[in-house]
Amino acid sequence: MTDSIDLDDIDVQDDDEEPEANPGDWLWKGDGDPDEEPEDGEAGLTGADIGDATPRVPRDTDGKPVGIPKEGGGAGAGAESSAAGGAGDATPGVPEGGDEGTVSGPVGAGADATSGPHGGDADEMTLAFTYRAAKALADPAAATTDAARWSDWVGIVGDVPTHVLNKFQREHVIDLDFFNGSGTRPTERLAEIGPSSMFYAERMVLVGLADEAGMEPEGWEFRPLEEAAEKAGWALA
Repeated sequence: MTDSIDLDDIDVQDDDEEPEANPGDWLWKGDGDPDEEPEDGEAGLTGADIGDATPRVPRDTDGKPVGIPKEGGGAGAGAESSAAGGAGDATPGVPEGGDEGTVSGPVGAGADATSGPHGGDADEMTLAFTYRAAKALADPAAATTDAARWSDWVGIVGDVPTHVLNKFQREHVIDLDFFNGSGTRPTERLAEIGPSSMFYAERMVLVGLADEAGMEPEGWEFRPLEEAAEKAGWALA
């Protein structure tokens, strides 16, 4: 059984008392008066609360609700630029239809096209294994995990279909940053990692078997698997 309730303790609103209008009721419900809306200072807002707005040219729609027709007292249905930039503006640095993992440089006159996602400073090291070299490792997962400790990005490329690379990663529980797809040859995929790619670094190394030397494009250096494994302490199969 529930506890008894003393009805005398319940605050009942007087039916004759008119409810206080909420801010904006004049627009949504037709109640109240826009001239009686509280100013920012009355609502307790300060400049610190609002923040520093980017200087811009004032508009006649400032302060009016977006999405309401102008003839109805709103700012209109179109998305106009705000103090922080227009809602319809494209995201700077992200090209439409761009490849996954690539970001273009800043847009604008005099922009440095090589700054890309690194803000002008490239990462230090990008390491890629060839598929054949990765298969020749006794423990591919251990080797790629070790490489990730001193490399910013680790990938794998090979003259095999994408599903083969995916299966290899799943079987060995390898988490890689990039690999080439079925429509892209290894050299082409590596060549795509330029200054505008998030995988770009000051030093980019391809580790492969001895007969794969020459697969690396310009800007990459090739290291034989045997040499890399000896220096890194990776066991070969």
